[in-house]
Amino acid sequence: MGTVHDFRMFKESLVGVLPANIFMLLDSGFQGAADYFPNALLPYKSTKNNPLTDEQKAWNKMLSRLRVVIEHVNRKLKIFRICKETYRGKGESGLRRVKIVASLVNHMTLK
Repeated sequence: MGTVHDFRMFKESLVGVLPANIFMLLDSGFQGAADYFPNALLPYKSTKNNPLTDEQKAWNKMLSRLRVVIEHVNRKLKIFRICKETYRGKGESGLRRVKIVASLVNHMTLK
């Protein structure tokens, strides 16, 4: 099957499931997410002929400061390899194991 991009997984699993009052902090790999989810907060991208304004740069900086916390948690989950590889266990125990690892990461973060 191969690897699947995060945006494709987003479109296949989260569209229509998340409540409208939740805001999503996304990176530039999710361009077009606003078509599926109106509360998607995306950074601005510059082009050769259209550089970013100071206001857009400030928005990107504010968004990246919020997202860095999320990226650090993702990194810790990947260290446990629970969110990095395909789960090959039997039955519904995969979700339970993900919750256990997430609890461990939360515990480590709060210390």
